[in-house]
Amino acid sequence: MKKLSLALLLPCAFAVTNCGAMRWMSQPPAHNSSCAGWNKIRLKPETAVYLAKNDFAAGIDIDSHNLNGQNNGCWK
Repeated sequence: MKKLSLALLLPCAFAVTNCGAMRWMSQPPAHNSSCAGWNKIRLKPETAVYLAKNDFAAGIDIDSHNLNGQNNGCWK
């Protein structure tokens, strides 16, 4: 039960702490070639829980990476 609640809380924590990493959102994407080689990083729930416990900064960086790619139109 503890892991489940942590897994549900993790996306909220990423959203709250990700505000500082969103300074690039005010800049429009230059062009679609900026997406070359940009792939979404997918995490299993177990991996997200591990990152939340052991390397929270890495989880924030992954979330920021995915949000940047989404905002640049690299994926939906």
